[in-house]
Amino acid sequence: MDIGYRIVSTGALLLAGVVTHKVLDLGWRAVTGHEPPQDPDDPGVKMWEVITFAAVSGALVGLSRQLALRGAAKWYGGPAAKEIQKKA
Repeated sequence: MDIGYRIVSTGALLLAGVVTHKVLDLGWRAVTGHEPPQDPDDPGVKMWEVITFAAVSGALVGLSRQLALRGAAKWYGGPAAKEIQKKA
């Protein structure tokens, strides 16, 4: 695999992770009015909050990862971009 693409994709994934984390925190606070659950063993955290936060965060992280890799491939124009164009 091309080293340039690895660098670009790693940077895109890191940026997507930071943005997703901020969006999750802000969204959770806007909807629930309090901080997202940090420790599932904390007795003050309800189980439905832990399950909901895990499901939402997993979905958003997966989506942001795919979008970041596609964007990096299109921007870089390397071999991964050619694979995406073949599948589209």
